[in-house]
Amino acid sequence: MEENFEDIFNLDNESFVKDEKKGEGDDLLYKPYPENGKDGVYKSLIRFLPNVANPKKSKIHQYYVWLKDPSDSSNMKALCPSTVGKKSILKDLFWKLKNSPSAKDQDLARAFSRKEDYYSLIQVVKDSNRPELEGKIMVFKFGRKVNDMIEQQIKPEYGNPSNPYDLFEGKNFGLHVRKVGEWNNYDLCQFVGDKMPISVDGETIEKTEEGRNKVVDYLKTGPQDLEKYDYKDWTDEERDRIMRIIKNTIPDGRIVSDIIGTVPDSPVSGSNSSSGESFFNETSSSSSSTQSEVKETQGVSESAPSGNSPSLDDLYADL
Repeated sequence: MEENFEDIFNLDNESFVKDEKKGEGDDLLYKPYPENGKDGVYKSLIRFLPNVANPKKSKIHQYYVWLKDPSDSSNMKALCPSTVGKKSILKDLFWKLKNSPSAKDQDLARAFSRKEDYYSLIQVVKDSNRPELEGKIMVFKFGRKVNDMIEQQIKPEYGNPSNPYDLFEGKNFGLHVRKVGEWNNYDLCQFVGDKMPISVDGETIEKTEEGRNKVVDYLKTGPQDLEKYDYKDWTDEERDRIMRIIKNTIPDGRIVSDIIGTVPDSPVSGSNSSSGESFFNETSSSSSSTQSEVKETQGVSESAPSGNSPSLDDLYADL
């Protein structure tokens, strides 16, 4: 795998802000679940990190729908094409049923309700619940509430902006996760302290060539790509299964036929490719987010991942 480490020093803030116009079993996932915290509250300190392979996509966003086949009770997670601005039969079915005068149709709409998640690399700074994770680089899945906090840092209504992904001028993030009803609640989370460089093994890294090399060596110890969490088009097998579930869920085939006739297969044109000058400076400027519990919300366009980048060592050969 080839990574673009030069871009981590030159972050573009716009890449981290939501564009309003447009493996749960994974060992790498950081899971601050309230039931694993003290007195039902999980508290820890983390720091957001840039995506080594593509700093402009340091925050991966996805809309998805949990589909259940009523014929055999099997489940599947279907990524929603609306994530990347494509027409989506899942989204269209939701609104077709939701806006129906039939109470039965409105109830069926829930079967196609979108949820959304965001994924970013993080450093576990402090975690008394699982101290063995401290200092590790992991993947953090979060929702709209945390994403809004990230974007408010980058584009504050008042005060000076700060990019949480910046390796030298970012901020630590205090997690405070509790249960409210049946959902994990992130309302009490917040960025803490002033801008500060990242620390590695208890040492605050200075913004020098030597410091950059130390950070690069450190980032090599963790996952260096978020591609597995990025949107991917349905395979033929997935498409067939999704269509089968739809037909088994909605007895009235006319509704399905109406929707299918309006959904093109081609993607929306004009996605932005990602390129950058420097990973550290770019990290000072990227991201997006939303909570799993958030249901039907406005669409968000994400640019498709670009091609391979130079290796970590190659990126620093020209520094």
